[in-house]
Amino acid sequence: MENLIKAFLDIFRTHNILLYVVCIASGLLSYNVFNLAELTGFDAIKPDYKNYVGLVFLFSLITILVLCIKSIVAYLRQLIAERKYNQEKERLIEQKLNSLTNPEKAVLLQYFIQNSETIWLPVTGQEVVELCNAHILMLASNTARATIAGQAMMLKLPMILMQRLSSVYREVYSKDCDQRLVQELLHKFTPNSIREVNKNRQLFNY
Repeated sequence: MENLIKAFLDIFRTHNILLYVVCIASGLLSYNVFNLAELTGFDAIKPDYKNYVGLVFLFSLITILVLCIKSIVAYLRQLIAERKYNQEKERLIEQKLNSLTNPEKAVLLQYFIQNSETIWLPVTGQEVVELCNAHILMLASNTARATIAGQAMMLKLPMILMQRLSSVYREVYSKDCDQRLVQELLHKFTPNSIREVNKNRQLFNY
């Protein structure tokens, strides 16, 4: 609904306001609305000139209608494109959630350990790149930190995805998790780049 209102308002923002002024003024005079034709002396003008004003009204009205239709069509195309994008995004998320590797599970476990939706991660790490490509992780800030493992940036795991992880992998991410399995993931499968970023974060307190 918000996008629809924005698209409607854009019709008046993007088109030349003079076009609307000409259309309204010529229409009011041509049809003598509120007796404006008499008040302005338009009635005293020769009929030939009145016809020109009528044509101006007709052409400006048609132009406005064409522009409005064009804006509506552009909005509908954008809506369809966004819907397709969201569907593809959801498909990728679902596919990745159901096929996480152990190193990827270990990366995502960092969010639960730090109890935050946003944490520092190495952006060049293979697992991190895979999770970003699947739209599970997203950039939360443009600020970067230099570490031994390369550039680290603040990445976000939305709460709704954290809840889905807890539902799909209860033995790892829920309150009733298997502590032995969690420790195994942390010790055996946490990527070295993640360890280096965590050391850097603790060292410089960020």
